[in-house]
Amino acid sequence: MMVLYDEEEIMRSYVESEVYEATQKAQYNEKIETAKEMIENDEPIEKIIKYSRLPKEIILELQKTRFAASVQ
Repeated sequence: MMVLYDEEEIMRSYVESEVYEATQKAQYNEKIETAKEMIENDEPIEKIIKYSRLPKEIILELQKTRFAASVQ
């Protein structure tokens, strides 16, 4: 009986971990989309940082990607 409990506990822990990871990824993707939209609207970087809650480095990388795509 103890083995069954342990297996259930392991599965529950695994599922919780997967749900947490999926939630984190969805939140990150939402931040990226917010930043991209603000970049498209030529918002100042300080404002993008404030509202997207992304680090400056990531926003600068998104801006580079946008610029590179528009050049091609």
